[in-house]
Parts: sequence; C-alpha cells; structure tokens
Amino acid sequence: MSGKKANHDTEQRLIIAGFGGQGLLTAGKLLCKSCLAEGNNVTFLPSYGSEVRGGTANCHVVVASAEIASPSVDRADAMIILNELSLARFGDNIKDDGLLLLNSSLIATDATALKTGNVFRAPATELAAELGNVIVANIIMLGALVTLKRICRIETLEASIRDWLRDKGRSANAELNLNALHCGAGLARDDMEQPHSS
Repeated sequence: MSGKKANHDTEQRLIIAGFGGQGLLTAGKLLCKSCLAEGNNVTFLPSYGSEVRGGTANCHVVVASAEIASPSVDRADAMIILNELSLARFGDNIKDDGLLLLNSSLIATDATALKTGNVFRAPATELAAELGNVIVANIIMLGALVTLKRICRIETLEASIRDWLRDKGRSANAELNLNALHCGAGLARDDMEQPHSS
C-alpha cells in the first residue's frame, strides 16, 4: 500500500507477536492505516492458520518513505511482544539496537537473556483490566510504540481507532480504546524521562 506523500526518508521494520485473541493483528492494521494516512508506504504481513489459535500469532509491518522491497521482517527495528512464547520465538529477530516492548504481565524473562538492552516493559494486561477489558492490552502497547519510535502521530492513530470501531459497529468502545492508547503513550513518555535501564 502506498500513501500520497512520504514524510521522511526512513524505514521501520516491525514485528508484533502474541497469542491468538490478544489483538495483535488489529494493532498491526491500525498502525498501517495510520502510517498510510500520513503519506508513508506500508506493508502488512499477518500470520494466519492453526498457530493463531493457542499458539503464537504475529504480523510484520514495514513503514517507509521509499518503495518497500520485502514485507517480511528478518531483523526488526522494534517489536511488541505480548507473551512469553512469542518472545522465545521472535526475540532473536530484534536488531542489536532495536526497541523491544514487552508485556510484563505475561513475560518474566530476565534482561540478561534479551538480545537488546533497549527494552520497554509495561504490565499491559493488568493495566487493560484496570481500564475495563484485557483486550485493549494491544492498544496500550501500540500507544507506547508510536510514542517511543514516532512512527506516526498519536492523533492519527486516534482517528484510525475511531474509524475502525465505527466500521465494526462498536463506537461505544471508543473511550476504552482511546484511554488505553493514551495510557501506553503516557507510560512511554514517563520512561523517556527516566535514565534508561533494561
């Protein structure tokens, strides 16, 4: 997919992974929609099939100002990992200086076992439950990702979420999802203000 005009000469290669039902494919689609709206080229490569139920599901997202050669991500600039099994499967695919966003509600892996020291942890499942529904853990992590990596504007992502919910006939869930988005963004801003530690 191509947007109208690229914003800058960059490319971000991303992996979002978890188990089926955590909304990781939705997170990838929302990110693609938002980046496309801002004029970037995007590709979305989801994992379908038997592994989506009970195993690890994932999607690869590439965002670039130039033509994208391949939608497959072997070495990711950033990852959202929502459960321990997905970290075991995809953890080695992060670049040495890549950003790893971990759902610490479901991932207890010690920092020494991680390939990168650039790690953001958030108890996304617990926070989502506090907001009203564990299903928005994906949106919390998405808010953190776009804040930390500045892949798209948070306002663009807000609009994408509203459009997606309206199209699904679930506009009543807008407040929950937007609260989750800003929860993640706020956590990321707080993290950016602190000395980095993994």
